[in-house]
Amino acid sequence: MSVRRFQRLLKIREAQENEAAVVLAERLADLGKLEQQRDQLTEYQSVYLDALVPNDARLLKQLGLMHQQLREALQQQELRVGAAQTRVDQARDAWLERHQASLSLEKLIERRRRADAVEENRKQQSALDMWATLRAFQKDQGLGFSGSDD
Repeated sequence: MSVRRFQRLLKIREAQENEAAVVLAERLADLGKLEQQRDQLTEYQSVYLDALVPNDARLLKQLGLMHQQLREALQQQELRVGAAQTRVDQARDAWLERHQASLSLEKLIERRRRADAVEENRKQQSALDMWATLRAFQKDQGLGFSGSDD
């Protein structure tokens, strides 16, 4: 396969890598929002836990109910954060896989370029050697070249 074909393939791989990076960024943003919501719930819970205990039984019951609801909401939010973290990890793995594929292809292209350059140098050296041999033969034969003062 030619270097140009590998370069076209690299562009495709890089586009896939960029798409995976966008997905990863979206997942990270989602995780950040969910963590922020969790932190707010934790703060609310802290405020309610630090609140003065009312003397009224009805208010005490409402405060207990609020504590329970906040605990449940916090547990649910922790589950959401955990799921979002899993999605981030999966998106990061997908991006990393595509990134590694791009790097590998870049290395392959570079090796191919070096091999092509070595082959081209070999061909040029062979052509120069043949020209020098022909020139030496022609000199030995006294043929010389037209238009030269040998």
